Amino acid sequence: MSDGTLFSMDTPPTEARFQNRLWVADLLDLTGAALVGWGAVRAAEWVSTAGLLGFAMGASWLLLSCVGGLTGLTPGRHALGLKLERAEGKKPGLGAGLLRALTAPVELVLQVVLQRRPLDEQLGVHASVIPGGLRGWARSLPLPLVGLVLLLGAVWSIVTPTRQEMLQYLDRTLTGWHCCHGTREVTWQCRTSLSRAVRNASGGDTEVADFVRNECPVAAARLGP
Repeated sequence: MSDGTLFSMDTPPTEARFQNRLWVADLLDLTGAALVGWGAVRAAEWVSTAGLLGFAMGASWLLLSCVGGLTGLTPGRHALGLKLERAEGKKPGLGAGLLRALTAPVELVLQVVLQRRPLDEQLGVHASVIPGGLRGWARSLPLPLVGLVLLLGAVWSIVTPTRQEMLQYLDRTLTGWHCCHGTREVTWQCRTSLSRAVRNASGGDTEVADFVRNECPVAAARLGP
């Protein structure tokens, strides 16, 4: 066997060079999109049915995939120092982004089994390193940073009680009564529910304001005269 043949076998094709990092990036993006969709439903104070959650998560993933097609970047790829591109460094495009919204979740499974990304190969896209080193990574930060802000907001919406949850906890449970009267140790649920009650009352929610002043002394003290 010649040296040239040996070295050519040791050099992976362009499509396979960063496929493991891209797998992690896709998993991060898919998880982030699901959290953003879930957070959006809670922020809108909608009832979190399975159908609505599925729609919101799917819409979030579709939007992220479109952005990833138009720019080559997503928060997950950027975190791994990658971008997605076609041959000669061209961006994937909107069509590839839309198609990849369907194929990427499937490819998460296929890559584990096949150790390759056949659907990306069919789309003619592959991962490459963001050029320019740390400076290039920093220059491409603004767009993924928007995604990170949305993700943090979604997580906050998920862990913070909705208006209905707050009222149900403070007004209709024994632990909520103790929370309102300060007779037990303050838990996360108690702290966030009281904060939500004060925000709503201060914002002009008359129903919550009446409840706070009549039934919840701890929150009323925070609300002031």
